[in-house]
Amino acid sequence: MRKPVDTSRQPYPIEIVSHERVYDRHLKVDELHLRHGLFRGGMTPLISREVVGRGDAVCVMPYDPVRDEVVLAEQFRTSALLNGDRAWMTEIVAGLIEEGESLEQVALREMKEESGLEPVGPLIFVNTVYATPGFCSERYHLFCAPVDAGKAGGVHGLGEEAEDIRVFALPFADAFARWEAGEIPNPPATFALLWLALHRDKLRRNWADPRGLRP
Repeated sequence: MRKPVDTSRQPYPIEIVSHERVYDRHLKVDELHLRHGLFRGGMTPLISREVVGRGDAVCVMPYDPVRDEVVLAEQFRTSALLNGDRAWMTEIVAGLIEEGESLEQVALREMKEESGLEPVGPLIFVNTVYATPGFCSERYHLFCAPVDAGKAGGVHGLGEEAEDIRVFALPFADAFARWEAGEIPNPPATFALLWLALHRDKLRRNWADPRGLRP
């Protein structure tokens, strides 16, 4: 059952006039009619907004701090096909959260299913970001996981989900160059590569405290 929207913690007033689920399959589409507060004061007129949802996802960048390599995955994406772009996209490990799972449990499950790898040290939580907040409620919970990239390779994924995922390792510098060249147009991979660019030197010295926050 869809939960009612809690507006009590919002910084400006919101009046929800109606909230209806208009599509309910793998993707969910909610239609809301509402008014919200304006920065200059007052309220908007009654507006209609549609929101697409399917739950949150956990994304993992497997990184080998010894080899300075990242592990990436390539798989078919229909959305890229519809846009006329390369349909086989380079990404990182990712999967939807199932009921009752913690973020860390999802990260470990998806690493095993999609890459065949297990972390050799503690997972590092990076951040939580919205996928496309203009119309989608999905959030990405991003982690970085230490791995032995020498074990990366092959084709992985669940047959019952028609997954066909080619896994490969790349030196970080090569992966970042591919991203700069526009060859990795994937948001979670983008966030992970940029985060690694900021923190990988510290990661290689001290995995337990890559941000240098501890005294």
